[in-house]
Amino acid sequence: MSNIEGADEKRLVRDIIKGNRGAMQELYSLTVRNMTAVCSRYVVDQNDVKDVLQESYLKAFSSMGTFTSHGEGSLHAWLRRIVVNESLLLLRRKKMLNMLVNIDNVEDELEDAADDVKLKDYASTIDIQDLMTLVQQLPAGYRTIFNLFAIEKLPHSKIASMLGISEGTSASQYHRARKLLAKRIIDHQKKKL
Repeated sequence: MSNIEGADEKRLVRDIIKGNRGAMQELYSLTVRNMTAVCSRYVVDQNDVKDVLQESYLKAFSSMGTFTSHGEGSLHAWLRRIVVNESLLLLRRKKMLNMLVNIDNVEDELEDAADDVKLKDYASTIDIQDLMTLVQQLPAGYRTIFNLFAIEKLPHSKIASMLGISEGTSASQYHRARKLLAKRIIDHQKKKL
């Protein structure tokens, strides 16, 4: 997460609203590593990640007056939502958010996916960096819905609304993403043995 505590959060917000560049730099320094990780779950190209982060911080600084604190960690959560939304905007703009992945291309990989018990054996031993790489390799639509549901903990109704798809499409894309990721985790771990 970030190292922003209650009093510091209030001070940063107040100073950023006043236009204090030092406070902006402080918020950036405290959060950029985490926000880069958030963005990288959605956006694969590192140049695009930099663009999304730049847009996100500009938006955060310019709209800081609309921020409402709901307790410690609110600023971090607010900034995280901005980063996720800016990531989705980039994917839409680049027409990379193709929700309807051609099932014919995925079906063969899914047929051999192991059951949950086998997956748990392999998933418990995978390095977090390897797991993030495998998530990044999912097709953009799968990756986006997987992240929104599994990581951001958004319900399919909210995801559907955000992406302009049906709730059923969101749920089925998540299910397919999960199965494809499971297959890839098992294959990755088997190669290491």
